[in-house]
Amino acid sequence: MFLARCAAISLALFVLLYVPASLAVSRGWGLLPQVVKPRTARGSADLLFALRMLPFVLAAVFTLVFALPSFLLLEPRSTDEAVGTAPLMLGLCCLGVLAAGAVRSASAQIRTSRALTKWMDGSTVMDSAAPVPVFITARDAVTARDAPSLTVAGVRDPKVLVSEAAIAALTPPELRAALKHEAAHAQSYDNLKKLLFRLAVFPGMAGLERAWSEQSELAADDAAVLCFRDALDLAGALIKVSRLGTWQPQAELTTGLLHSSTALGTRVQRLISWKKNSASATHGTSWRYALPSLCGTLFVLVATYGSVLTGLHAVTEWLVR
Repeated sequence: MFLARCAAISLALFVLLYVPASLAVSRGWGLLPQVVKPRTARGSADLLFALRMLPFVLAAVFTLVFALPSFLLLEPRSTDEAVGTAPLMLGLCCLGVLAAGAVRSASAQIRTSRALTKWMDGSTVMDSAAPVPVFITARDAVTARDAPSLTVAGVRDPKVLVSEAAIAALTPPELRAALKHEAAHAQSYDNLKKLLFRLAVFPGMAGLERAWSEQSELAADDAAVLCFRDALDLAGALIKVSRLGTWQPQAELTTGLLHSSTALGTRVQRLISWKKNSASATHGTSWRYALPSLCGTLFVLVATYGSVLTGLHAVTEWLVR
């Protein structure tokens, strides 16, 4: 009974924090550009990703660091106190949310693995300077119809897939720029982030995820461009690949060269207007300003940890009753 109450109360506190926090993020993320304006697309993408995952991480940390220790350290093990209706229902609700996220992420992984196996059938390794493996997809009619023109696929071992049609359409400099763009997605673990989005399930997050995807595309563009010549090459690659008629592949855990047809004009215009100062601006200095606040918060938590556990235990006692 002790373990049952421990599990029920921990899960209940998780969902009590996760749902309101997710609701606040899903409704209020659009106000973020008015409050925080990162200097780069990578900064914007990182900020949107952190905001998207904040409810899940916050609820998990609160449960593991506060809720669970509070119950294990302060709750007497000899009592025959019942679980309680409220913790039981909230715990079941939490299990449903976690199960839905696990199913969505597992399904996405399975579908992507199946698609990748199909695309890789008969493929050949391409000799390139890209930091991730590059494969040329087969010329088979069935495979060629479904395979993307240029995409990075996979989570644990990402690889870039490029079709023979794309190789024929692009000049060598354009192909190098496109491969650098896809390698930037792999190095930023964008497919892993998509998997985490499916794990942290909550309705109403589609707009935030689309905004992150758009910013991650711009960030990959920036990473692939070192000079104005590179910017023109990548712009040319985007236009030529768009004419091949293939957009974002159907598998969820993939990131194609083209995010969508509507973003094409914006990205091309941005590349044509490329400037070294704006593209090379860093956002790492912002962490220097956040570090003192983070250290101060950690100090306060450590100093008041015992009293927080005691107060939280009183809350859980009220919840059980």
